[in-house]
Amino acid sequence: MSETAGSPDTYTGLLSKDLPTEQARLQLLEKSYDPGTVKILEQLELPPTARCLELGAGAGSVAYWLADRFPAGSVVAADIDPRFIDAGYAPHLSVRRADITRENFTPGSFDLVHARAVFMHLTAREELLERAVRWLAPGGWLVLEDVYFVPAEDSPYPEWRQAHGAWTTALAAQGIDLSWARRTPALLAAAGCTSVGVAVTPGGLGVDPVQDELLRIRLAQSGETLVGAGLVTTEQIERAKALLDSDPAPDVSTFVYSSWGRRPGV
Repeated sequence: MSETAGSPDTYTGLLSKDLPTEQARLQLLEKSYDPGTVKILEQLELPPTARCLELGAGAGSVAYWLADRFPAGSVVAADIDPRFIDAGYAPHLSVRRADITRENFTPGSFDLVHARAVFMHLTAREELLERAVRWLAPGGWLVLEDVYFVPAEDSPYPEWRQAHGAWTTALAAQGIDLSWARRTPALLAAAGCTSVGVAVTPGGLGVDPVQDELLRIRLAQSGETLVGAGLVTTEQIERAKALLDSDPAPDVSTFVYSSWGRRPGV
């Protein structure tokens, strides 16, 4: 692995929706993490007419679930690039092209704000968390889910230390905070939320077939860019792919922290 990570612009295409496999990657993320998300959302005290805001709606699965769950409510699916979201899914689902760092939703206008794998990408994430709390009506819930990355050097597999290390180096160079997720419960409390809770879902090499397929797509999407940046060699990428295909014992490299809190004032 090179000691230099390149400029942030080197990696801007790592998760681009222009990539031919990006929709499939997002759908695999949904398949892997929707069950945990749904379990949390089902436990929240929300009215039948809940007004929901889905930030960074991705391929749309959580927005669709909310629309089904609250047919008498409303759902706003906001994303900077909503190309994969079906605006015709339900009459009370609206799709909004929005840069959430610049949006200023009306204070008190939502009963639920949810974001998954979004805040870790933002530079002003703590300020936006406080703004999102203000968008909630009294008694409304903010649910934030982000990925915590275990240090690559902890992996028992040399092939994965190289490939995962290149990936995390590139993400950090792009401005993604690899440890933000762990801090979110305390930050929700500091922003005035009550009933703060957290659940953690592991991910990584050999954890389950969906996770392995996610990692295959990640290697296919990012391998050439990581090699071009000098972070890893083509041979190391190929060895990582072979490791994935060898049915390895699990190596947890990420945890999704699902954190939630309630705006007081019910």
